[in-house]
Amino acid sequence: MLIPVEPTESYDIEPGKYRAKCTDTREVEKQTRKGTRKNLRIVWELDIPSSENIRYMAGKNYEPTLAKDSTLRHDLRTWFGHDINARQFDTATLKGKEAIITVQHIENEGRDKPFCWVSRVETLVTEDDADDARSI
Repeated sequence: MLIPVEPTESYDIEPGKYRAKCTDTREVEKQTRKGTRKNLRIVWELDIPSSENIRYMAGKNYEPTLAKDSTLRHDLRTWFGHDINARQFDTATLKGKEAIITVQHIENEGRDKPFCWVSRVETLVTEDDADDARSI
């Protein structure tokens, strides 16, 4: 009998661009000088083949606002190629959506590993998408 072994999750990613799929959106609490603040966390699984049964993940926290100059709105715009035109946006709709994400390392004094920062989220263009765009 074959018994599957659940993969280990790793957020230890080399800098670069990766194809990724959104696997989770959730509310997280962050401590600030002004008290506890609620943020939105978006998590992606990266398409990095591994023979070691590892799921490579990357996440980014956002202030939950779609104000014109917000990081969340900017990343959604670059991810989907257009601006948000709704009164409310359900972040649960992001699950399963693919993207190209850019990961950069930020060295932190006193830490042995760098912080892996999602610096950019872009549209994943497939051959089908390119064909559809050419037909418009």
